[in-house]
Amino acid sequence: MPSERDFLRRLQSVARRGCPDLQLGIGDDAALITPRPGRHLVVMSDALVEDVHFRRRYVPAAAIGHKALAVNLSDCAAMGATPRFCLLSLALPPSAQPLAEDIVQGLLALADRVQVSLVGGDTTASPQSMFVDVCLMGDIAPGCAVTRAGARPDDYLFVSGTLGAAAAALQALEQGAAPPDAASEARFLFPEPRLELGQHLAAHGLATAMLDISDGLSLDLARLCEASQVGAVLEAAALPIALAAVAISPDQTAAHRLALDGGEDYELLFTVSPQQAATVAALSGTAAVGGVSLTCIGRITAGHDITLHMDGEIRPLPARGHDHFVRPGGSGTGTAATWA
Repeated sequence: MPSERDFLRRLQSVARRGCPDLQLGIGDDAALITPRPGRHLVVMSDALVEDVHFRRRYVPAAAIGHKALAVNLSDCAAMGATPRFCLLSLALPPSAQPLAEDIVQGLLALADRVQVSLVGGDTTASPQSMFVDVCLMGDIAPGCAVTRAGARPDDYLFVSGTLGAAAAALQALEQGAAPPDAASEARFLFPEPRLELGQHLAAHGLATAMLDISDGLSLDLARLCEASQVGAVLEAAALPIALAAVAISPDQTAAHRLALDGGEDYELLFTVSPQQAATVAALSGTAAVGGVSLTCIGRITAGHDITLHMDGEIRPLPARGHDHFVRPGGSGTGTAATWA
């Protein structure tokens, strides 16, 4: 492993990107950025901690870098914003220092694809575990940001893509087995943020509330409902359960558990007014939303109850996704694939 100084020089070289908004990038005490006129800044940060969010024995370094940026991009998508710049902080034990360049390359490969510039950050030694933190800056037109707080009774509840694939891959990897299929392994290692979808919904005023599914549908739905002061009823039969979740589950109930509680799907969960529901449904699979499928999975209700309609019964739906303070490090990745 080269010295920190040599690594930073190499990083400055490989991360250099032309951008008219960037006045000064990596190499000084701070970056200098000129905000685009008439845009609001959107700023977010997420960290990946070894043995909480990933394990080195089955997550390659490039995937760590990709995911560190992707989880922030997913938050950006949930606001409907456009990502612009990022900062990367790495804390590495001696055993992980040779992985630094591969982590950066994984991040930059995704950053280039979504036109994000890496403009700075920090590197430091760690006594034992890796810590990878990304701060992402984006922007959005005034009045267009979609928050969690706008859902209203009778709104339709939509989700993008499929649910449970990442949790299925994790379950297999934790057991020392291969993931059910290549698609689920990719969903776990290299999640795809739904930027086009979030931006389209925001720009056209189609979503009344939105967030990304990182800790499990059941928990993230509870967060949306709490922010909006509403309840919800989910239709179990409508859930778009990933094939991998079905393949790895002994029965339908277990597959539903992975879809509801598994986490790390990084799909968008959003609400739509009754007047716009047909318009949104017609966008499913189109280029305007990045080709992702959109599925109506329920309705927003008055009150605060969150329920699941399954097998002809209405039952309470507990928020049983991953809570870092309740289950610190319980699954090894920040997901909880149990439904106790």
